[in-house]
Amino acid sequence: MQAPDAVTASNLVSSVTMAGLLRCLVQKGVLAPGDIREIYETALMLLELQQASVPARQEAFVAARAALENSLQSRNRNAN
Repeated sequence: MQAPDAVTASNLVSSVTMAGLLRCLVQKGVLAPGDIREIYETALMLLELQQASVPARQEAFVAARAALENSLQSRNRNAN
């Protein structure tokens, strides 16, 4: 496996593991669906704070921000 593929695979594993964890915590009643929205909003804020410190990787930050914003929009549609 080439290095970029390994990084992509690692990121996908992290993402789906986090999504699975959050879903499990909601199903077990540990978190409410609104808590998940707050987690995504906090992640977006932290991402934006870090973006300025790595100007050479702006494309990655834009893509990550878009993914988080998409998750938030999906949660809005599902809540209505």
